[in-house]
Amino acid sequence: MANFNYCPLVWLFCNKKLKTKQENIQKRALRFLLNDYESDYNHLLQISGKPTIEIRQMRVLATEIFKTINDLNPVYMKEIFTLNTNRNPERKKLIVNTQNTKKYGTDTLRSLGPKIWNNLPDDFRKTQDLSSFKQLINTWSGPHCQCNACQS
Repeated sequence: MANFNYCPLVWLFCNKKLKTKQENIQKRALRFLLNDYESDYNHLLQISGKPTIEIRQMRVLATEIFKTINDLNPVYMKEIFTLNTNRNPERKKLIVNTQNTKKYGTDTLRSLGPKIWNNLPDDFRKTQDLSSFKQLINTWSGPHCQCNACQS
């Protein structure tokens, strides 16, 4: 897990093939640790109480956005994530910029971050302190929309 915990935001933007490899490594580790070579991956995750690697990375991204919005991150992060104050600022939604390319547009922190953040439940986004947010985000099972950013 140390390899996946180091720079998880970088791992979030790797291609589908590498994401599959990450999940397979976790699946093999869970099979070994739980001594269960028969169950499917979802059952192993449920028994262990662990999320998929991708959900874990999205949780880290959401936590970084929370820290940015609440001035707990360096100032340069404010340049990446911008609150949408035009419409209902209490909802704490971010502006999602339109992108022209996938490699340098939609598959970037500036594009994916707001999509993940805006898909969080309202009570998650309205949380005031970091420890409460971390408790809530650890219960989040991932986005439930069909956009490109949310599809596995």
